[in-house]
Amino acid sequence: MFNTGTLSAALTFVPNWWQETTDIGTFDKLLCGWAQACGWRACGFVWPGDNSPAFVKMVQSGTSVEASAPPEVPDAVRRIRGGEDTVMYSVPGTTGRVFAGVHPIGRPLGVVWAERASGQPWSDADRAYLALIGKTMERAPAVAAVIGPILDPDKLYTRLGDAAVIAGRMAHDFDNILTGIIGFSDLTLPMLPSGSQSASFVAEIGKVGQRGISFTQQLHQLSRSGQVKPQPATVLVAVAKEEARLKPSMNSNVRIEKDLPPNLPTVALESAPLQAVLGHLMENAVEACPQGGLVRISARTAEISQIEAKMYLGKVGTGVHLFLSVTDTGIGIKPEVRRRLFAEPFYTTKARHRGLGLAIVYRILCAHRGGIQIESVPSPGTGTQIRVVLPVATARTPASTGNPAAHHAPGGTISTTAVGG
Repeated sequence: MFNTGTLSAALTFVPNWWQETTDIGTFDKLLCGWAQACGWRACGFVWPGDNSPAFVKMVQSGTSVEASAPPEVPDAVRRIRGGEDTVMYSVPGTTGRVFAGVHPIGRPLGVVWAERASGQPWSDADRAYLALIGKTMERAPAVAAVIGPILDPDKLYTRLGDAAVIAGRMAHDFDNILTGIIGFSDLTLPMLPSGSQSASFVAEIGKVGQRGISFTQQLHQLSRSGQVKPQPATVLVAVAKEEARLKPSMNSNVRIEKDLPPNLPTVALESAPLQAVLGHLMENAVEACPQGGLVRISARTAEISQIEAKMYLGKVGTGVHLFLSVTDTGIGIKPEVRRRLFAEPFYTTKARHRGLGLAIVYRILCAHRGGIQIESVPSPGTGTQIRVVLPVATARTPASTGNPAAHHAPGGTISTTAVGG
């Protein structure tokens, strides 16, 4: 149990985790300072990573040391996911090793742990303090420096909403300009000799105009993506329509495989935005397999707990949801690219794209209390998994105006060589 002086030092240290920094070395200094302030015999932090080797840090006797993750980590993660705030294990020479969760929204669950020397028993207040540190670290800049960007779903949604307003106005103006270009090229082409150079130039002008229209359609889609349209829609129908749209332009060596039970419930999302979500994810997956491959779409329903919900970026609530997965066998997303997705709205690695696809998907999901998770296919496979979760129509809850961190869940996959729409 903390004595009065140690408790005061431990509580006084908490704000140190909030200092602004991008220096990776700051995390080690903070962990050492925290251990000294609290009088821990040893403490540490374990981050499982996004399908990459775990990040492990340990402090012993106030000094940072190289060490592997404690053997209790897998069980501790399982129990914290099950709803326990802290979990304790017996360790020789100590009064126990206690773990608490560190769970940034939309990211895997990590843990922070601490040990007390013999003769210093843990109290409920001590364990509550450790849980507080876990919550504090979830948004700590020093933690973000070592695990990658920690996103605030509300701020991201607001930022994309501001961009959507501008996008809608620009799209309307460009539509008027492009309509004139396409219209006059269509009127001029029949007046020119067939097969002439002039005719080919005018025809190309028309094609460029049509490509411009495709771009403004995405801007319109972004502008409308925040509208809540909870009328029930069917995933099976939406997948079939998007598959039919993509097949004419797909590489013949790309195969789409579906695992969609016929009795799937409808989701609380109108057919048009549902198709937009599926269309962008399926298109990314197909483009991730330029030489051919497999795109797999699956869906299931399941109950979502508060801990599971937090694994998804968005505004997911608890209760029955539909989990949708789009997976491909492409080369996958590079770790540096994965770190920049959503942290940099409209980020893309595709030369002829503007990064609108995932922005549109995110706004639609947030508006309908859904969420998204992007990760690499576990080894030895290759590709990317995008999981999407949506509330079923009969279980939809009212849109929240509070912190979306209180609501999140599981669902779909996508593999991409290049990311962004």
